[in-house]
Amino acid sequence: MKQALQQISQPVAEQIVQFKEAYQAALLSDNSLLQQMVAHVNESSGKQMRPLLVLLCAQLYGEINPTTIHAAVAVELLHVASLIHDDVIDESDERRGKPSLLKRFKSKASVLGGDYFLSSALLEASKTQNIHIIDAIASMGRTLVDGELLQLSGSKEAIYNENYYINVIKRKTAVLFATCARLGVLSTQLTIDKSAERLIEMSEYLGICFQLKDDVFDYQEGGHIGKPVGNDIQEGKMTMPLLYLYERANEADKAEILTAFQNKEIAKIQQWVVEKGGMEYTQQKIAYYKEKALQCLQDFEDTPTRRSIEQYITLVADRKK
Repeated sequence: MKQALQQISQPVAEQIVQFKEAYQAALLSDNSLLQQMVAHVNESSGKQMRPLLVLLCAQLYGEINPTTIHAAVAVELLHVASLIHDDVIDESDERRGKPSLLKRFKSKASVLGGDYFLSSALLEASKTQNIHIIDAIASMGRTLVDGELLQLSGSKEAIYNENYYINVIKRKTAVLFATCARLGVLSTQLTIDKSAERLIEMSEYLGICFQLKDDVFDYQEGGHIGKPVGNDIQEGKMTMPLLYLYERANEADKAEILTAFQNKEIAKIQQWVVEKGGMEYTQQKIAYYKEKALQCLQDFEDTPTRRSIEQYITLVADRKK
């Protein structure tokens, strides 16, 4: 995957370097505990796919500029803040295969560490001096919280259906990708035109693909991106592979599925999902949203940047980890 990302990043390779420098500068602190926490987070940092999308979308519209870099840093900082807080909420000991911030620094320090990343994101957004970008980042943060609460209320009220879950995904995951496209465009022009709306729509489909792929990994040994297999079940989250079975089951089978889910019988649920088509159905949904994302790019000129975005979509949908 690293090699594929390097190829996708080629049109914005110089700007990626600028982003990394600005990202590190945004987290500078003379507080020794904060320094340790930032270093710990950086050790398990992801592939930074969201800032890459900001840069690619900006280049598709015009020239990448300092505003683009600040926007890319802000969205990544807010994303990391949300992951830190998610780990505290979910009581997760791992993040991308390594001890989470919660595991090493406990809950009080982790919450404050997440707040530091969040505050740094807002400060970075202010450096754009663009009210539309600041509004987009602030709105994204609020929507992320809305999505978490929506999923939490859904799990407690036993609201298990595909439409509800897709709505959760749009607010928890897809909004990040959609905001990346919006920020990229707004860093190069003042308004969102019809073409930009298509780009934002593409990014939302991309975010849905990303989450559904994670759902698949949660049922595959050796395939997940840093959390134990069955982690979603352990946290009381009924995701697409199991939703497929639940929605199509008769009342007796629904009761059995729900009992196994509530008792966290991971091995039994994994077996059902594989044998009864839940994995296959989720893969079909990934392919569906992948195609919709690619279709959104058809009106754009065939350039190296557009081809990189197409490769980005394919990578997200077909990734193995």
